[in-house]
Amino acid sequence: MEILNQILVRFPKWIVSWVLVVIDAMIGYYVINFIIIDTYNIPTGHSFFSIFIVLQIFWCCFFWATNLYNGDAEVSRFAETETLIKLTFFIMTVGIFLLGVDVNLGPIKSQYIIRYWISFSLLTVLNRWIIRSIQKLLLKKGFGQHNVVIIGSGERSAYVIDKLLGHRQQLYRVIGFIKTYNEVKNETKKLKYLGDEKNLKDIIAKNPVSDIVIALDNMDHQHIMRLISIINGAPVSIKIVPDLYEVISGLARTEQISGLPLIEVNFQESTWSSSGMKRLLDFIISLVAIISLVPFSILIGIIIKLTSKGPIIYSQERLGYNGLPYKIYKFRSMVVDAEDESGPVWALDNDPRITPVGKILRKYRIDELPQLINVFLGQMSLIGPRPERPYFIEKLKEKFPLYERRFRVRPGITGWSQIKHPSDLEEEDVRQKLRYDFYYIENLSFNLDLKILISTIVVVLSGKGR
Repeated sequence: MEILNQILVRFPKWIVSWVLVVIDAMIGYYVINFIIIDTYNIPTGHSFFSIFIVLQIFWCCFFWATNLYNGDAEVSRFAETETLIKLTFFIMTVGIFLLGVDVNLGPIKSQYIIRYWISFSLLTVLNRWIIRSIQKLLLKKGFGQHNVVIIGSGERSAYVIDKLLGHRQQLYRVIGFIKTYNEVKNETKKLKYLGDEKNLKDIIAKNPVSDIVIALDNMDHQHIMRLISIINGAPVSIKIVPDLYEVISGLARTEQISGLPLIEVNFQESTWSSSGMKRLLDFIISLVAIISLVPFSILIGIIIKLTSKGPIIYSQERLGYNGLPYKIYKFRSMVVDAEDESGPVWALDNDPRITPVGKILRKYRIDELPQLINVFLGQMSLIGPRPERPYFIEKLKEKFPLYERRFRVRPGITGWSQIKHPSDLEEEDVRQKLRYDFYYIENLSFNLDLKILISTIVVVLSGKGR
């Protein structure tokens, strides 16, 4: 029973996601062939059929982007149904418009596409209700429950335990608690005592743990960081009961469990990232942009060459996805050998090393355009944390123990921290930007990427770059 439960807990969510994809495709095929084509005797060679095939591909893309292929068992069936109906209605409205403006389609009636929308929507809703109901039924039977260990023994941990045990979907089973050095009270007497924090690694290894919740009365951040570093690498999900500031400031992703906010600490790749959709869009957009910007890039290259000595393109080693080194490309905006005397340093406001043309390039972020090549090659993404040099990374890792979490996503040409906190002149600026980078990693989604992209365009057009 326990072995089966752990298999279900660790069962990759993406498998459930792909089951939904396959069934949706089967539903789309059934609706097109048996409800539309057979009913109205439409020839399969007609372009009307081709449009429906294209729409079917769009379904998958839009469903991935709006998280309708989420494999989590706790997904709300009602919220998912509402999202699905709204999305399909929007796409079908666009479909009717496209059919209406194409004069080569022949006698196409809007009733065909309305019938398709109703049939497809109802069947996909039914599909999800069945799968979600099976997931929830397994939870009620005890299969797939998360075995939780609480770190802490005070009032806060007791409150967390009550909330977890009262979870209406019975997703969590609290198996015990771990006492820390600086806690005197024991408000968790009804739970099994597993040991103290010095045996944390052994406790995780010997017990079937899937989630660890840190709930300390004294939220000493250094203590919490030490606990996280001990747990790091273990196949468990780490959650923290956050400070009020972290909740209201929006600097951490919180999930609600019976009204209890919890911060998810360890990164789990989002559907938007893991599905390959983000990489596909990066590839397409970068390819189109590179081709479109060839004349403009040639013009910029000529201006750089005529106004200062040195190469047009400047390359520098950075660490990217999984900490792998690569060469980043930029239009040169500084004098040649700018760091010969100073050594590696960050660029300053009104930096004397920046050329007159370079100031304009940096102001409108034109100097970053060659990084579209890095995006095309898969070394970077359009949106993500900005990559840093190995020299600075070694120093930052000493001051910020979780800095390497940034390597879990591809670095970007622009990112959330660049929009929210563009300056990085002092250590506190770096700390603040790191918090925004972590927020981005934890909340990675199509909507957030779109928001960053739009904000970046506004910054570029307004000339509020570096």
